[in-house]
Amino acid sequence: MQKSIKYTEGVGIPHKTFEDEFLSHRKCSEWWYSTGYFTDENGKMYTYQYTLANVKILGIRMHMLLTSITDLENQKHYYTQDFSLFGKGVRTDQTETSFGDKGVIKYTADDNSKLGHMHLSMKTKNYTFQAELKSTKKPVWHCEDGKLQMGIQNDPKEQTYYFSLTNLMLNGILTLEGQEHRIKGKAWYDKQGGTYSLTNYKTNWEWFSLRFFDDEEIMLFYFPQNEYKDGTYININGDYERLNNYSIEIDELIVEKTTNYKFSNGWKIHLPHIKETDYILKPKISGQFNVFFFELLADIIDTSGNLVGYCFVELLPGARNKKIHSSLAFKKN
Repeated sequence: MQKSIKYTEGVGIPHKTFEDEFLSHRKCSEWWYSTGYFTDENGKMYTYQYTLANVKILGIRMHMLLTSITDLENQKHYYTQDFSLFGKGVRTDQTETSFGDKGVIKYTADDNSKLGHMHLSMKTKNYTFQAELKSTKKPVWHCEDGKLQMGIQNDPKEQTYYFSLTNLMLNGILTLEGQEHRIKGKAWYDKQGGTYSLTNYKTNWEWFSLRFFDDEEIMLFYFPQNEYKDGTYININGDYERLNNYSIEIDELIVEKTTNYKFSNGWKIHLPHIKETDYILKPKISGQFNVFFFELLADIIDTSGNLVGYCFVELLPGARNKKIHSSLAFKKN
């Protein structure tokens, strides 16, 4: 497959339209990212993750594909990663984001966005995933009108542009270890990138994507090394506002065995004046380390002990460690 990479000018700050910033940026590290949770015909619950990243690691510019399926009931995690140099086999334009046939998202217009109707497919030896994603809200510019300071304050280079479609209906088919399942659930889609220092531990984050059953969402971006935080609250109608006066308390630190990285585990979140004030985020199963990040799904529990939503958690190594093993990016699995 020949590469087909379409570029926009600039570095995303200040941003242009959603469609412009959806394209590749010549001077940025960036990623097209989607996660979701879903159930099969028997009520078994799973999650998926898709990331196509355009990054510069150890002086080498490359594209990386990271995909995963997690079977929550059986506590099994299926994960693959691959990389491509010089854009070989990669397509990024306003109709498709793909890495060969291993990870493909195709886009068409709907009432909310020119990119709001998606067909996502992931293909590995252990699973194939085919899903239709339909947006229910317009895209959201996060934090300060789409600008997120990446932990290191007062440095214009340490920034990313950031937008999302936060509420997507999911329907499709999962084939896992030869068994086909019809699935339905909810998904979230991100596009983010910038000129920030990708391998500086001070720019590494803890990300919380809260997806409430009442169709409201909250995104929290927290940088423990700098005690810096930002975020966004999105209401049921799709209206959104900046949210950066929250606090996070961790329950414990755990050690990921293959890397010896420390990660936080279990969280209490205080959100003054937004929905209820306090929530507990309780991991449903142990998390998984996928080359760049530790990920898991957590229950959102309110002060009355009720389950009120699910939260995707993404933890980068530099958030709680001061050394990052950049060479892990060059593994193929």
